[in-house]
This record gives sequence, structure tokens and C-alpha cells, in this order.
Amino acid sequence: MFLLGTWSTIGVRRLSFVCSRVEQQTVKTWVFQSISIAAILSIDVGYVRAQSTSASDSAIGTTTRSIAPRKLASGVLTIVAPDQDSEDTSLGPFDLDFVDKHPELEWSAPDFPEKKPHFASPSETLLALSRDVIFRHDVWGLEFSFKPARFIEVDIPTASGKLQRKVVWYLVYKVRYIGEDLSPNVDVNQGVDVPEAPTNVRVDSVRFLPRFSLLSKERGINMDAQILPAAMDAIAARERVGKPLYDHIQIGKINISASTPEEDASVWGVATWTDVDPRLDFFAMDVRGLTNAYKIRIDSDGKKNFDRKTLRIYFWRPGDAIDESKDRILLGLPAFETKDRVEYYLKQFNLKERLDYQWIYR
Repeated sequence: MFLLGTWSTIGVRRLSFVCSRVEQQTVKTWVFQSISIAAILSIDVGYVRAQSTSASDSAIGTTTRSIAPRKLASGVLTIVAPDQDSEDTSLGPFDLDFVDKHPELEWSAPDFPEKKPHFASPSETLLALSRDVIFRHDVWGLEFSFKPARFIEVDIPTASGKLQRKVVWYLVYKVRYIGEDLSPNVDVNQGVDVPEAPTNVRVDSVRFLPRFSLLSKERGINMDAQILPAAMDAIAARERVGKPLYDHIQIGKINISASTPEEDASVWGVATWTDVDPRLDFFAMDVRGLTNAYKIRIDSDGKKNFDRKTLRIYFWRPGDAIDESKDRILLGLPAFETKDRVEYYLKQFNLKERLDYQWIYR
């Protein structure tokens, strides 16, 4: 740029001896236009190089650009604390599966007339030890904060390779590991386990392996979140959280260390859906993976079902199927005045009262 400017100045001075005043002005205009074009090209090249470098530095998640993060006002984020319950550290009592499958293990007549071993306590037999078993385990949990669910229109690649404009429903959230985990405590008194208050423990880091589902009883919808790479940058540019934004697969690769008052180690993510019925008014989002707590439920056939502790968030959308991206999604249940409308909404999720969210097992 310096050489180009120097050459241009010398050229103008030499031409001033042989050109008229009008011609001199024309030459000056042409020279300075050339300098401006060269400057613009150099800026564009630098921008492209910087953009390419930034993209290569980000292995997973959205690209972090030089955009100032948006400072969120108080109340924008809904914070759900970990639901640490001492009852989640124990399961049972249950009989182990082989108890009913192997009746020959019973101490029965005629070999054992008293239906017990000759030289051992009945409580020490294999079948006795396999009945009324209580399973105990440590329980950890994550704090979950989320912004109101929103819409955005994005060009999504189709199976044919062409782009199609679609409305994306999405939920931006962050997870934080506080470290107030629970570890069961048991005192053995005369051979009997006596449970005591659990102990608070902490590990170095945990991983969030989420599963997001969008549910609606009125429309018969149960949709898992989708991977939409084409929408990630558009959502990140709109939300400006100041950190990389991960989808529900990428975030599972991140070790979430314990946050302290001095350091916030929270991780941001987004769950996305497309092709959602635009007539949807009332719906919920289920978030699994925030804790390892679960329950064992035995059905009428004797089959064991494992229900995981799940955060269910309720939403409603006052709008219609026209221009759905311009509608707003509101948290919680609507405060309808008429009793019939309130009962209709509560019936959609088998609720007895208005709630924004709740912990369930499913």
C-alpha cells in the first residue's frame, strides 16, 4: 500500500508538467480510485483469512466470531436446580430374577425336613440373600438453565441436495455441575443395614448425555431433537451467548468440571426440531440425562422397567398455523379465566395445577 501510494504521488507530479489542468484532475481521480480499490481488496482478503482461521480453530460446536456476547437481563434464564433426593440413592427391595426361575434351590423335604440347612442359618442361603435386595448407588445432578423456546427460519438441505426454507423450533440452554452429589450411608447393626443420611460428594467432572423430546397429547406428537448443522450458526449469531453452542450429540463429548464461585464452567447447548405441526398450541419438552437417578417399576406381567428421572418443561403458544415463526412461545401454563379452558389444558398433561416444569420418571 505504501509503495502504491508513493508511485501514485510521483506519477501525478510528473504528469502535471505535460497535462492540462482538467487532464490532471482526471488522472488524480483515477489514481485515488485505484488506491481505494486496492485498500478494499486488502481488507477483504484479511477478513477471509481471519474467518478461515477462526473456523479451523473450532473443532466442534459453533464458530466463535468477534461478536460481543449479549448480556441477559435478570429473569431471562429459567434456572432449575438439581433435584437431589436421598430416596434416589436406594432402590428396592426387589427379589433377584433367578429366585423364581430356580425353585430347586429351595431347602425342602425330604432331604431337609426343617426346610433349612443343617449347620447354617437360613438367612445365609443363596435364596435368602437374593430376596428383598436393596440397591444403593451414588446420585449426581446438573443445574439446567434455559431461555424461552423460539423459532428461526433457516435453509435446510434436503435428501435431494437442494435447500428448503424451514421453520426451526429450538431451545437454548446451559448446564452447570455444582458438585453436590449424594452418596448413600449405611450402618450395619447386628447384621441389619440401617440407612443414614447420605453424604455430599464431588467428582472432577461429569458428562451430559441428553435426550430431548417434544411432546403434545392434543396432536399426538413425540419427537426427539434433530441434528441440524445448517441452523447452528444462525442460532448462535442470533442468541450470542458468548461461548460455543453444541447440539445434543456434541455436548456429550465435553467433560463438565465442577463450577466454583471464582470460575463458571457451564456449557451451552441447543436442541432443535423441524417439521413440527404448526397448529400446535400446548406442548412440553422432556430433558433426560441431567441426573443418573432412576426407578425400577414392575408391571403386571412381572417385567422390570427402568424409568429415568426427567425434567419436563411446559409451554404454550398463542397463535395459529399461519406465519408460525412470528408467534411467541410462552413458558408454563396459560392463566385462563374460564374453568373449562383451564381443565382442558391440565388434562393434556394429567396435571392437577398450573406448573412451569416438574421432575418426573419415564
